[in-house]
Amino acid sequence: MAQKRYKDEWGTGAREGYEDRGTFRPPRARQVDPGSPLLRWLGALAIVGGICWGVYLATSSGDPMGALQQNHGPVAIVGLGVVSSVVGKYLRA
Repeated sequence: MAQKRYKDEWGTGAREGYEDRGTFRPPRARQVDPGSPLLRWLGALAIVGGICWGVYLATSSGDPMGALQQNHGPVAIVGLGVVSSVVGKYLRA
C-alpha cells in the first residue's frame, strides 16, 4: 500500500494519518514472568514487615540508633526479604 504524503498548513508534510486497522484485534497471549510469584510476594512482605518493625523500634524509644543497634532483627528481616525477592525473580519454585 502506497504511503500518502499529507501537506499541513506549514508546508512541512510531517503529519501522518492514522492507520486503519479494523475493528477486530486478536487477544494477546499472556506473558508469564520468569521466576516464582510466591517468593517475590513473601520477599516483599518481609521487607515491609522489617521496615515497620524498625520504625516501631526507632520511635518507641528516645534513642532510635541505639534501639536499632541493640536489636538486629529488622535489618535481618529486610535482608531476608531482599534475598527472597531476588531469588524469586530468577528461580522458578
